[in-house]
Amino acid sequence: MGGLVVKVPVATKSKFLMQVFDVIVDFNGIVIFDPLLLERFYTKLTPGENLYERFTGSEEGDAVVSQGIVVPLIGINDSIYKVIIRQGNEEPAIPQDSIIVSNGSFPLRVVGRAVISDMSTLLEWSPGDGWQELPIPAGMYSVRINGFRQMEKGTVSNFGYEIMFDRCDNLPKFTGSLSQNMQVLELPE
Repeated sequence: MGGLVVKVPVATKSKFLMQVFDVIVDFNGIVIFDPLLLERFYTKLTPGENLYERFTGSEEGDAVVSQGIVVPLIGINDSIYKVIIRQGNEEPAIPQDSIIVSNGSFPLRVVGRAVISDMSTLLEWSPGDGWQELPIPAGMYSVRINGFRQMEKGTVSNFGYEIMFDRCDNLPKFTGSLSQNMQVLELPE
């Protein structure tokens, strides 16, 4: 992928650093969640359990999203995506003209730790497998997602998602869309 330059601010106890992750997507999307809250929602999770089917085949999916337990980025191609996380009030890490899709707001609660992972985590529950810990302090957040793509000589040279976290006093309302096309690898015709 191309040369993305990210300006990294100084961290404080109540703030986290902007960071860039490579997330490998093998199944339909990316999820951000606090494992402790997800386990509390289900009381007990069994390794190998198919949470994805439960989320898509019942009201459970809407419940975990609206309660700030899971932030999903659904229906994207399998690939390795550059994912930039930052506070909403920080300077953007990517040029505005590279943003091709946006979605939000998604509520997120963090009581222990936040992780990011391929959606396959929900297809076959395996605690810790493929999870990357995010440096997000405990609290409630409004999460917005920008998809970006940069082109050079007619080909995609850099792509991924910028995920912005705005800290809130109360859990924000879910106003995003679970059906919005968030593809960044599809080229316009």
